[in-house]
Amino acid sequence: MRILKRFSKTSTGQKLIGFIFYFITKLISHSIRWEYFEQSKKSKIFDNKHKYIFCCWHNKLFLGPHLLPRNRVINALQSSHSDGMITSLAFQYLGMNVILGSSKKGGMQAFRKMVKCLQLGESIAITPDGPKGPKEKVKEGIIKLAQMTNTPIIPLVWATRKYKIINSWDNFVLPYPFSKGIYSFGKPIYIEKKININKFELERQNLENEIKRLTKILESRLNRTL
Repeated sequence: MRILKRFSKTSTGQKLIGFIFYFITKLISHSIRWEYFEQSKKSKIFDNKHKYIFCCWHNKLFLGPHLLPRNRVINALQSSHSDGMITSLAFQYLGMNVILGSSKKGGMQAFRKMVKCLQLGESIAITPDGPKGPKEKVKEGIIKLAQMTNTPIIPLVWATRKYKIINSWDNFVLPYPFSKGIYSFGKPIYIEKKININKFELERQNLENEIKRLTKILESRLNRTL
C-alpha cells in the first residue's frame, strides 16, 4: 500500500491513474440510459456563442464533466493536491483545460486566471463546495467570479437510479453502469455587480438552494419511473 501511495504521487503514477479514471468514467457514462430534464434549452447551453460558469457538487464529479458541452472551451478549476492532479489529467483527456488552485494554495492566482478566461469568452467549470467542503455548501468564490465578470452560473445536476456512496467528506457518488440516469442544466443565474453584503449572502444561499432543489426534482423523477 505504501508503494502504491508513493507511486500515485509521482508524475507517471498520476498520468496512469488519471487515464484509468477517465476511461472508467467514460465507459460508465456511455452505459447509462440518460434522460434530459429541461430547465434550460440544451441548444442554447451547447452553442458556442455564450460563456458560462458551470457548477456541480464535488460529490458528483465522477460523471459531471462528461455531461458538459464539448464544442466550447471549458476551463476546470482543480486542486493542486495529488488527488486533484489525477482528476485534472482525466479532465484534460476530455478536452478541457485545467486551472490549478484552491483556497489554501494558489487561490488568488487561479481566480485571476478564471477571470481572464471569461473575459476571453471561454467558460469555467467549478465545484462550489470543493475541494474540501463543507459538503454541499456554496463558497463565496463562484459568486464573486460571476459578479466581477457578468457571467451567468449554470448548475449541472445529475442522478442515477443505482449508485454507491463513498465514506468521504462529500459522500462521493459512484454510479453503477447500465443504470437509468437523469441530468439537467439549471436556468442561468446572474449576479449583479453592485450589491451589499446581505444581498451577496442571499445570492450565495439562492445558488445553494437551487442546486439542492434541482437534485430533489431529478431524484423524485427517477423514483416515479421505477
